[in-house]
Amino acid sequence: MTPYYEDEAVQIYHGDCREIMFDLEFDMAVTSPPYGDIRGYDGIGDWKAVLKALSDSVVDGGVIVWNVADQVIDGSETGLSFRQALHMIDECGMRLHDTMIYVSEGVTFPDANRYLHGVEYMFVFSKGAPRHFNGIKDRRNKWAGSKVHGTDRLRDGSTVAKNGSGNLVPPVGLRYNWWNIHNEGSKGPDGHPAPMPYAMASGHIQTWSDPGETVLDPFMGSGTTLRAAKDLGRKAIGIEIEERYCEIAAKRMSQLAMAL
Repeated sequence: MTPYYEDEAVQIYHGDCREIMFDLEFDMAVTSPPYGDIRGYDGIGDWKAVLKALSDSVVDGGVIVWNVADQVIDGSETGLSFRQALHMIDECGMRLHDTMIYVSEGVTFPDANRYLHGVEYMFVFSKGAPRHFNGIKDRRNKWAGSKVHGTDRLRDGSTVAKNGSGNLVPPVGLRYNWWNIHNEGSKGPDGHPAPMPYAMASGHIQTWSDPGETVLDPFMGSGTTLRAAKDLGRKAIGIEIEERYCEIAAKRMSQLAMAL
């Protein structure tokens, strides 16, 4: 299997990820697959093959971040995202380690009978317990400088002092599991119709992997995950079925390699 592009940290493959993934070794995956039938994959059957390949190929303790949203068809959401999550648990043996929310700055204007839609799911699946959790602490604490106080209620109804009681609340704390992320809108600078936000890729790579490990994006698009992985000192593998995006991503990686 010959890479479409390769440098010291990045490999790009042109082809169907369902056929290529089994020959690869990776520590985690971060991907934003095409939602619903946007690229012509017909239904859950194909998604089952993708999810099976990902879960079989990731290392023990590895994490798969699956960013997805549901289409609205005939006035109702398809619920495909939930079917995919349950399939990973029930059929692929993966843990649903965290159900995270991506809060977008932009919204999709809905039918007149529903609220403005501005969120997507970031399902975090793990093969066993995650090997890494490098939690990002950049959330400003409202009560910074005050002392932790209060109680936690146990299952039997009794209460105990809250963990850390008496300690000072630090200036910043761990992020919540919903992330407000700037995106490029409906079309990114490289011409991709639905680019993954850089902050999404970099945040998850930083959290669930260590430097030197390998990050896969089986729906690479224009290469945002690869760029973030390389910036963070990881190795990266991208797979893309459309050659025009392989060309765009290869150009980005080549320019980055020359700049270093």
